Amino acid sequence: MRLYVEDWLKGQVLSIALGFPVMGIIIWVVRSGGPHFYIYAWITVAIITLVMMSIFPTIQAWFNKFTPLEEGSLKTKIEDLCTKLSFPLTNLYVIDGSKRSSHSNAYMYGFWWNKRIVLFDTLISQTTNELDVVAVLGHELGHWKLNHTTKGLIISQVHMFFFFFTYGMVMNTSQMYTDFGFTSQPVIIGLMLYSMLISPVEHVIGFLMNCLTRMHEYQADQFAKDLGYADNLCTGLVAIHKENKGDMNPDHLYSAYHHSHPTLLERLKALSADDKKGK
Repeated sequence: MRLYVEDWLKGQVLSIALGFPVMGIIIWVVRSGGPHFYIYAWITVAIITLVMMSIFPTIQAWFNKFTPLEEGSLKTKIEDLCTKLSFPLTNLYVIDGSKRSSHSNAYMYGFWWNKRIVLFDTLISQTTNELDVVAVLGHELGHWKLNHTTKGLIISQVHMFFFFFTYGMVMNTSQMYTDFGFTSQPVIIGLMLYSMLISPVEHVIGFLMNCLTRMHEYQADQFAKDLGYADNLCTGLVAIHKENKGDMNPDHLYSAYHHSHPTLLERLKALSADDKKGK
């Protein structure tokens, strides 16, 4: 209970400290940007996105403890893999995700030549073989090597430009406000109303983004397989899904629309597909 209250309070502080200033800046840009405000608003959001990506580890450190991975065979295996792929690893951390849930994961952050890898302590404890952890990292490094993060960032910025551009086409349309009972046209209300009106289009875009993300997941799995970690990745994925207590085989159509990742069975099937063809 105490941890829940602490997290809630920290979340409220962050919302006030970051959310209000960001929204204020966007409103100011929309108001003062003139007929081409959407360009300035898009640039502003792009800069804010990069800043948030940079300070995310600092924010997470407010909730979780980062500890350098201790010396040993696991660290050696990870560093050898990073060297093999020319990944510019500068630090390797473990965070205490287990104090909140059994969810396990691994991720990387940083720009260009300054990259860090973070392992959840649950990932290490839930797998019985160090190579399973390395295989999961091989998947994550596949995202980096195949530029999935960069592609996703570019697509998200194109999407944001589309939002502001189309908002600019209706932002001064009085009917959009009067139909919802507003007699004035404040920017914050306009953005909220337009977000509601464009939601059908956003659902289509979200589905297409899910399709792209699912394709990237298959590609990252294949990358780890090409490194020779197919069996270990399968074992690691099963262990992770088991402890995360996720639905391993949801309805295919439901999953295709709602889930950004393929199901466990779909991933295992794809990882073994080439082996079966070769027999």
